[in-house]
Amino acid sequence: MILFIVNCVKFLIFTVICKGSIMQKKTILMLLCFFSFAGCTNFDQIKTSSPLIQENRLEVLNGKYRLAPPDVIEIQVQDNPDIGTRTTISPDGNIFLPLLGDIYVEGLTLLEVRGKVHNLLGRFLKDLPEESVSVQVLTYNSKKVYVYSYGGGSVKAVPFTGDLRILDVIAQAAVLARTDNFKKIKVVRGTNDPDKNPQRLVLNLNDIVRKGNTEKNIVLMPNDVVYIPPTILGFVGYKLKDLLFPVQPVTQIGQTYGYAQTGGLGFNPQRGASFGGGSSFGNIGQ
Repeated sequence: MILFIVNCVKFLIFTVICKGSIMQKKTILMLLCFFSFAGCTNFDQIKTSSPLIQENRLEVLNGKYRLAPPDVIEIQVQDNPDIGTRTTISPDGNIFLPLLGDIYVEGLTLLEVRGKVHNLLGRFLKDLPEESVSVQVLTYNSKKVYVYSYGGGSVKAVPFTGDLRILDVIAQAAVLARTDNFKKIKVVRGTNDPDKNPQRLVLNLNDIVRKGNTEKNIVLMPNDVVYIPPTILGFVGYKLKDLLFPVQPVTQIGQTYGYAQTGGLGFNPQRGASFGGGSSFGNIGQ
């Protein structure tokens, strides 16, 4: 579907270049607007009133975040400091806890780990209340949040910290381009449940930065994707560039090689590449 749309855009741009009538220019803009709003995926709205944007957001996250290597966690047992530990989950999904040995924790939430540790300790410590066992994540190493800027042309992975907001991710990724549409930034949250739709939130970055409206500056979840689309004119410009300069990278390689042949990089086809004090690859082995 996406390939079909791209090919249609290229064809229309080519037509405008060849004929350049006002009617064709209007047609291409109308079709671009249509394809911008057309889609084949149904999304549910991400609720900005979620408890995750309140002060107890990390407590709520504890019931959803599933541990995986190489997360770093800390386990403490009240009145029993020798049993506690601060450790990195090993590649096989285990941690080592004094008195209990190896415990498999991969795929468990913090609350589930607390319950598992409490049950195992019950064999040695009678009448131990479950509340005396605490588990927390010190470093979220296994999860990422992704930022894709169409104008920047790259996807950046930002380590998930448990308290990562949209503005934090955009600032850390540093992928913004002048042709980005700051008014239509999208947060996409996927799902593994075939009976549920993925979720999406559309926000205006200017409202957050310039107006101080932080309602949609939500706390992100692991594997969320922040997509920064281009403006309509920016999109047309990128497709026009692809149409007119499809071999530009190859041309740049040829230019670099030609520059090297003239000695600009210290390269001589007969002598090899020379660096500094006159040594060259061509002299190696002589």
